[in-house]
Amino acid sequence: MVIARCIKTDTKLYQRLNGFFCSLDWIFEVRPVLLLSIWTMMTAGISAYKGTTINEFYWATTFNWSLFFAFLGMTLIACSSALKGNDSETEKFTLILFLSGIIVVLSSVAMEAEAEGRISLFFAVGAWISVFYVSWRAYLKYREKLVDKKLLMNIPFSGVPALSLFMIGWHLADGRLMSGLFASVPYSCGFIAVALLWDLSVKAEELFHRDFMDGVVRPVGIGSVLLVLSTILGYRMGDPVVSTAAIIAVPFFVVALVFPRSEHIIRAFRYPLMILAFFVGIRYPWLWFAMFLNYNVVRWYNYFRHGIIRPTLKVIYD
Repeated sequence: MVIARCIKTDTKLYQRLNGFFCSLDWIFEVRPVLLLSIWTMMTAGISAYKGTTINEFYWATTFNWSLFFAFLGMTLIACSSALKGNDSETEKFTLILFLSGIIVVLSSVAMEAEAEGRISLFFAVGAWISVFYVSWRAYLKYREKLVDKKLLMNIPFSGVPALSLFMIGWHLADGRLMSGLFASVPYSCGFIAVALLWDLSVKAEELFHRDFMDGVVRPVGIGSVLLVLSTILGYRMGDPVVSTAAIIAVPFFVVALVFPRSEHIIRAFRYPLMILAFFVGIRYPWLWFAMFLNYNVVRWYNYFRHGIIRPTLKVIYD
């Protein structure tokens, strides 16, 4: 990171900035890095529907205020579901974020539904928001326990939030329920494949990049199968976004399965989502802009607050 080369941790400027970023701790308790996956899956739902209705659909740069407020509301809801802690202040902050998000997103959807004469849009999006909030909050709370014997429980726990986010985007783009459920399968498979490696990746980051890891075969093997399935289904459905992203991600899982070093596990976890976001962004480049801001703001916070450069796609450190 360029800013880390210019402002070293032992300088007075770094110490002053550290004090400022310490005051932002309460904001970053919502774990904004998770928004990268939230925004990607929602945009994927919009992209998938538009891809079925418009030939050669790419690079839609028109700014839509209704979608902007829908994403803003979902961002607040996602932040609410990501908060940890049971103290009264945290619970109050969680409730404020949730209610604010619900009001923003449903107000936006209600105006859109009224303008188009589709009141069903309001109820469909509202239902999927409820599914997302409950499932995502449960997944973030219990994911560390979904290992070893309970590994297969990761599939519904991570698949339901992915499905609900995709369907919210699908409905916002004017899609119908059954066709959306069918179109969501390859995206959900890819999301689940990556989610299976979350805890392995956390453990891998604590090791030297050449160290071999145990307990890799089941999660990486299942993830590889899911990505292959995602590739095949995406191709059969005529969805070049998910089929291309999945087939590019498959080699990362295969390498991690054959050579289960920590570096390969980290790559298999970090890269697939960024690859999907890249291809979805070819249709909706606004996603790139939002992710760029999020990515860099979180990096600045982690560097000036904790002296570490994260998130990062770098795996090997000299």
